[in-house]
Amino acid sequence: IAFTNYDRDGDGAIAAKDDAWFYAEVRSRINFTEIAASALLQKPSGQHHFGGLGKGFDTSLAPGQPGRAKYDLFQNWILNGAPQ
Repeated sequence: IAFTNYDRDGDGAIAAKDDAWFYAEVRSRINFTEIAASALLQKPSGQHHFGGLGKGFDTSLAPGQPGRAKYDLFQNWILNGAPQ
């Protein structure tokens, strides 16, 4: 799936600001004070209302286990300041 060339902000134009808008939307789901409380991590790990367990987000497993690889990836990205 390509994440470029998509009108993310719904203004009818495909422009660089679409990626900036998407990045801002993702960052708005991060709690930098309490990372584990971030909706970006809680929802796919089944810890948020209406969220089911997503593949790779099983937090009952130890860090580094394949079943929580995506959770670890996002968590490490956040710990590094969630760079663009």
